[in-house]
Amino acid sequence: MNKKMICGVLLAVIGLVYSAFCFMEAVLHPGSYNGIGGLRGALLCSDTLLPFVLSTAVMCIGLLLCFIEAYRKH
Repeated sequence: MNKKMICGVLLAVIGLVYSAFCFMEAVLHPGSYNGIGGLRGALLCSDTLLPFVLSTAVMCIGLLLCFIEAYRKH
């Protein structure tokens, strides 16, 4: 494995762990934010919507790096 693949794996794992913690926080402490319910309301109520979105984006970037490195033609 080269350095880009390792970087992609680390980004994907970090993003997955952080988004999982944000998701668990929202599920374990449900709430309603100005009439918005469900997962989005719980994320807004616990102020974890932005970290959840950012960590999901980081995870997707890491997976994209892994995919590009794995299927790149040498």
